Amino acid sequence: MSYSIVIIDDEPPARAKLVRFIAELDDFRVAAEAGSVEDGITAVKNATPDVLYLDIQLGNRSGFDVLEALHGTAVPLVVFTTAYSEYAVKAFELQALDYLLKPFDRDRFERSIERTRDALKELDHSDVEERVRRLLAQIPGRPAAANQILVRESDRAFFLPVDDIQRLSAAGNYIEVYAQGKIHLIRDTLTSFAAQLDTSEFLRVHRSHVVRVNFIAEMRPLFHGDYELVLRDGQTLALSRRYKALLPAAIRDRL
Repeated sequence: MSYSIVIIDDEPPARAKLVRFIAELDDFRVAAEAGSVEDGITAVKNATPDVLYLDIQLGNRSGFDVLEALHGTAVPLVVFTTAYSEYAVKAFELQALDYLLKPFDRDRFERSIERTRDALKELDHSDVEERVRRLLAQIPGRPAAANQILVRESDRAFFLPVDDIQRLSAAGNYIEVYAQGKIHLIRDTLTSFAAQLDTSEFLRVHRSHVVRVNFIAEMRPLFHGDYELVLRDGQTLALSRRYKALLPAAIRDRL
């Protein structure tokens, strides 16, 4: 199987090095290159790559602008490239797949590729979308999270206060929004809907479930690092070890 890669970097020599290294691999190919935010957004949308090598500084703009434009959609695995160590450390803290600190050599690239291979073998990549959601929430100046959501039901439409939402579940092409004992069905993707919510209040705990933090009553350990969440309405949901790593430290430290 061959995985596709898009490279977004405003330095032609850096792009050329990545292209050269990737050309030596049997299981990866470069689908597109871009040197700016705008071209990068277009390249990712057209190529829908498996992996994105993303420079953090793109002229007077940022690689985060690319992720912002992709917010609410499925995003590829992200490997940040940067010449500034403070950005690399921040990327690591934000749980990007990996980062390459320029100037990187072949050995460092190959170690990064091994990590990428391991991640691509996982069938569920929805935790990547959650990482991007949390990453973008930390960028200064980003618009505040929504405080109400428009709901259309039958012949009426109304605004549902976000404070009333307890959890969300994917249901085919719809989302089940659980709020104050009622279930509202909204035509949307879980990723797109969750992008409107405050990351400090809502946790994605599974590819199909988002839960309000204070709606979690108990966490029970299962096997292999997985957990079972007991909600305040008595329902239980699975929490995989991959999503446990995304929990706020205050919650994760209690497990």
